[in-house]
Amino acid sequence: MSEKVLVLFSGGVDSAVALWLVKRDSPDVELYTLTVNYYRRSSGEMRCAEKLAALAAVKRHIVVEAPYIREIEDMPGSQSLNSGGRVLPSVFIPVKNLLFYSLAAHLAFMVGAKRVVVGHNYEDSKLFPDVASSLIERFNELLRESLPSYGLTVEAPLLEYTKRQVYQMAVELGVPLEYTWSCWRAGEIHCGACDGCLTRRRMFYELGLRDATVYESLNTS
Repeated sequence: MSEKVLVLFSGGVDSAVALWLVKRDSPDVELYTLTVNYYRRSSGEMRCAEKLAALAAVKRHIVVEAPYIREIEDMPGSQSLNSGGRVLPSVFIPVKNLLFYSLAAHLAFMVGAKRVVVGHNYEDSKLFPDVASSLIERFNELLRESLPSYGLTVEAPLLEYTKRQVYQMAVELGVPLEYTWSCWRAGEIHCGACDGCLTRRRMFYELGLRDATVYESLNTS
């Protein structure tokens, strides 16, 4: 029987690289992807996730509707939330990863998968308080207690890699970057001005890659 793996999948570069990495390292694996459609999530991002899942030939692309999950910018009075002396990005979702890991673990059990793969990179761990190897280790301890005989684990294979290294891996793995999503705003196309878009544009430029992304604006001011 083929091994089954569920990838927590946003349609972004990191999760796409995580998906293609599993495909490379475990070519016979039966793949599932999970995308959580939370409040005001970009329709463009959802479309990219679906397209990439199809290109990766996953067994099933699962979409969970969760309009009650919101970023702090959509929570009145919470915009200045900070952690460790730094203001958190407006796109931060409180306890997001605990929620998403739990949902992914539940669905992994349903489909018979024993591995949940997530695409966090090193820079995420410096930006968001709920991205850390220690948190994943503790979550896996809870899984062992909750499902003692099943052997389900959450893995973050990119956690020690920088964004630049992740983009380099994308090229090496043949990830179709033109179908990935980086924009932090809710829209049909990349805005071109948010931190996500600026990082995307910089990575393509620094690595000498052709950027086929359609941006609403190329203004960097």
